[in-house]
Order: sequence, then structure tokens, then C-alpha cells
Amino acid sequence: MAIGVHAARGRLAAVVLTTVLVGLSALPAAADTDPSGQVAQAKQQLQAARQNATQQDSALATAQNDLAAAQARLAGIQRQVSAIDAEIATDEATVRTLDAQTAADKQQLADMLRASYVRGMDSPLLYIVSAADLNSALQRQGELAHIADQSKQLMKRIGDARDKVQRAHDDAVARRAQLAVVQQQAATTAILVGVEEEKVQAADYAAWNTVSQAQQQVNAAVAAKKKFDAEQAALAAAKAKGRGVIYPPVPGVDFTVDTDLTRPSGETAARLNAFLQGTALQGLGDAFMAAETNYHVSARYLLAHAIEESAFGTSKIAQDKHNLYGYGADDAHPYQDAYSFPSFAACIDFVAHVVAENYLSPDGQFYHGPTLRGMNVDYASDPNWASNIAAIGRSFP
Repeated sequence: MAIGVHAARGRLAAVVLTTVLVGLSALPAAADTDPSGQVAQAKQQLQAARQNATQQDSALATAQNDLAAAQARLAGIQRQVSAIDAEIATDEATVRTLDAQTAADKQQLADMLRASYVRGMDSPLLYIVSAADLNSALQRQGELAHIADQSKQLMKRIGDARDKVQRAHDDAVARRAQLAVVQQQAATTAILVGVEEEKVQAADYAAWNTVSQAQQQVNAAVAAKKKFDAEQAALAAAKAKGRGVIYPPVPGVDFTVDTDLTRPSGETAARLNAFLQGTALQGLGDAFMAAETNYHVSARYLLAHAIEESAFGTSKIAQDKHNLYGYGADDAHPYQDAYSFPSFAACIDFVAHVVAENYLSPDGQFYHGPTLRGMNVDYASDPNWASNIAAIGRSFP
């Protein structure tokens, strides 16, 4: 097997896939990829985590302000309750004072009445009748009337004052009852806001913990990228130092393992289509010639390789996945790991690009000369791979 065997020895170079697969989103990603994408993804996750943490900070600040406002309102209500309690206590003391004053004034009135009575008299009427003459009787009657009038006025003033104080007291008690309900509601609200503030605080902590984890992922991805770059540089240096023999092309008419695969094959789309007529590869002459034109890879080689790997496009991988070259397949799971392409033409274009860039270019990391013999060094572990492809290539016009 060609690429399938090479995949078992280490698979096709990952660095190539990161550039060639651009635009081929339908194809699966390579297993060993440049971690640059992981770095970018980790940074995006970090940025998203920081934005979320900033939002949680804002939410926490709002929740803390709400809690402070609820606690301040509760404290204000508690001050009002204390003030009303003091007012009620003052009114109750005033009522007690007025009640005591009323009792004292009643006692004083009784004393005044007794002082005005003639000794031995049991009633005001007897006190008046017992007068020595009419003038004395009238005088006594006037004294009693004056005392009664003064007593009434005094009692009325005391009663009015008491009623006023009692109304104020009753009003304060009513306001105190209403404020007690408001106080209970405010206390409940403060507790509720406090619970929400704790939840938001926990979310804020979790958000910043996520930021920390995301930062660690970024650091790990950056470290992995540095390690990858260093390994790739070391690999490139090792390849450059120990690349081995370069097999130069050998001019000739026949298609051999030493034919320069970067030279025009001399084929035409019409001639290839005529040869492929009636096969699963029918009509692909234009695709093979387009790949030769675009990437300077021999159309004869590309067709011979496709025939060798797919049996003229009839293999299961070719039929199910449009994969003419067994690209990505390995010995352990060939069908499962083989790449899928949207069409045979897309597969031809893709593989021509990979081969041109990595095997036929002097700058390619698997370059051992632009020939089948040179490709055989790293492309396939089968030592007869190059001669098999050459033989198939010579078999068609």
C-alpha cells in the first residue's frame, strides 16, 4: 500500500495538512496537527471567560448595592420604630401624670367644699339655709357656685388635656403597628437580597476560577506550541542533515522510476478520457491534466497511482469516500481512517498538491529527488512501490 503504509510508519507530515486543508472543510482534521489552533481556541475561551467574569463582577456590585440599600432601609425603619416607642412612652407618662393631677384636683375640690360648709352641715343646701340672714345665705350660695364653676373648668381642662394626649398615644400605637409590619417586610427583604448577593458572589467566584483555568489552558497550549515548533525545527534540521541520497531524474522516453515527475507528461485530457472510458474513472482526464498544470505533477503518474490504489476506482474506499489514493488509511483501520473527499476530482487535486509540495519540491521535507524512486524513500514502506507505479504508468498510452 502507498500512503496507507506510510501512515503506519508515521503518517503524512502534519505541517502539510494545516496548509493544504484550507478550504476543504468537508475533510476530517489530521491527527497530529499544529497546536496553533489550540492556542487560538484557548485564548478565545479565556477572553470569553474574562468577559463573563466582568459581567459577574458587575452583577455582584449591583447585588451588593441592593443589599446595602435594603439594610439601610431596615435601619431607617428601626430608627422610626425607636422614635415612636419613645413617643408612646412619653404619652403614657403624660396620661399617668394627668390622671394623678385629676385625682389631686378632685381632692382639693372636696377640701374646698368642706372648708366652705358651716360646721355640722352635711350638704350645701343646709350650709346656705343655716345662714344668719339673707345676705349671708346669698353670699354662701355665691361661694358654692364659684367653687363649682372653678371645679368644672379645672376638670374640663384636665379632661381635654388627657383626651388630647390619649389621642396622640392611640395614633402613635396605630402607627407603631403599621410600622411593625413594614419592619418585618423590610427585614425579610434584606434577608432575601442577602441570599441573592451570596449566590451572585458564588457565581462571580466561579467565573474567575474559570478565568484561572482558561489561563492555565492558554499557558499549556502556548507551551505545547513552543514544544511543537521546537520539535518541527529539530525534525527539519535532522531531515536536512540526514536526508540521505537524492535520486536525480534520468531522461528517457519510457516512464520509469527515475522519470522526472515535475515535467509535463505529454498526455492530453482527451487521450486519458479515451483510455478511461467504461471505468469508474471515466471522464477524469480533465482533472488529471488540471492537477498537472496547477502543481507540475505528471498526470501519467497521478493516474497510475490512482489505478494502483483504487483498482480503477472500484475499491470500497474509492466508492464510499471518493478516495482514489487510500489517503489517510493505515494498516490498523484503513477504511475508518481513510479521508473522505467530495469528489474524485477533489481527491486528485488534493493529493497532487501534497505530493508536489512535500515529495517533488527541493524544499519539501520528504524530498529525495523528483522521481518515483525518490518518493519511495518516505512515501511507502514497500520497496517495490515505485516500480509498481512505473509499470502501470507504462501500460497505458
